[in-house]
Amino acid sequence: MRMLTLITPIANAKALWALVSGRRARAERRSWLPGVIGALSQADDPHAIAALLTRHLESGIDASYVEWWRRDEDGAYRSRSGRIGGSEASALDLWVASGGTWQRDGAPSISPDATRVLADTGAELVVALRAHRRPTGLLAVGARRDRRPHGGEDVAGLKALADHLVLVAERLQMTAMLEESRRMLQQATRLSTVGTLAAELAHEIRNPLVAVQTFLQILPERLDDPEVTVDLRGVALTELQRVARLLSELLGMARASVATFAATDLEAVVEQVVRLLQVSARKKEVVLERTGERLPTGAADASRLKQALVNLLLNAIQASPPGKTITIATHTAVDASGRPAVELTIRDEGPGIPEAERETIFHPFFTTKDNGTGLGLPVTRQIVADHGGSITVEGAIGRGATFVVRLPLAMPSSDRREATSEVRAA
Repeated sequence: MRMLTLITPIANAKALWALVSGRRARAERRSWLPGVIGALSQADDPHAIAALLTRHLESGIDASYVEWWRRDEDGAYRSRSGRIGGSEASALDLWVASGGTWQRDGAPSISPDATRVLADTGAELVVALRAHRRPTGLLAVGARRDRRPHGGEDVAGLKALADHLVLVAERLQMTAMLEESRRMLQQATRLSTVGTLAAELAHEIRNPLVAVQTFLQILPERLDDPEVTVDLRGVALTELQRVARLLSELLGMARASVATFAATDLEAVVEQVVRLLQVSARKKEVVLERTGERLPTGAADASRLKQALVNLLLNAIQASPPGKTITIATHTAVDASGRPAVELTIRDEGPGIPEAERETIFHPFFTTKDNGTGLGLPVTRQIVADHGGSITVEGAIGRGATFVVRLPLAMPSSDRREATSEVRAA
């Protein structure tokens, strides 16, 4: 009797502990969904998303493995473990479009072809991913480690996760498309600027070629004349070198490239831009005047920074009446955080910019020119922003416009930018 009295409390305690443990385990499983949704909202890379899914689902529903199959533009389904294409992908499309779930031991409610493809993935439970009834992928999980089947809570949680995963994938796709559009916009503006400069450089190139042609024509007759073999030859070589330098700088602007930041001679960048646009300034009878301090070496993408400065200086030249002066002033400074920075000011004596348009001019496709694209200033501001800097415009109607570019000397923080120790200017 005493033994029964002793055993009963122990048995009750074990039962109570099992009940509490079961409830705690179910509560822990339910808690995985908010955690993975919050983590996915911060993810910005497909590899990071796949890793987050694996970590949260392995602990949340005790899945032996997790696989995210993404449907590509070519119609194939891809994951870390392989590719499903052709007729098999077509069979999956029909099932995914219905937005269902599939379990290995469940009743066969889908086509034999889709069943075979899903079974070949090795998954025990698969949830369809679709956006607006358009197939976008699969979320597949393996058998539970505790050998129990995936229950209704697992299925419901995975379906809720699938809806959020579709939104995250769409966000990534839109971000990638936006980045590609921005890259194409920058390249289009770059080529437009190059085209304008090329037309104006044609005359500048023609004059040196005339000097070279003259030298070659009279050389055979005056081989013993030092004026020809020394002096005129030196003039011809100098002119050819100037043409080669201008063409090299023009081609450098035309190249499309991924933003690459390195230690850059900022003084050389400004000098090259001023030299390149002297042709346009002389054609407009405008004077380019450089003032201020010599700039130090700083972190920059020289090619893109050169494009931004060309856009600003070319706008100033086009806005300036003949006989006016454009001032390019450079200074070293410190930013709001006390870090070293540089400030570059381009001031013209044109008609100025109304205060109401000082923000609008940076909007894409806004232009006051008859043949303008409205892309130069938006691209310029984006380039400056990529450098961690800012651009502002000042001035008054009838008193010209002043664009002020402020750039930090330190390397902007971004995983997409590369750093090297080489000092360069182009």
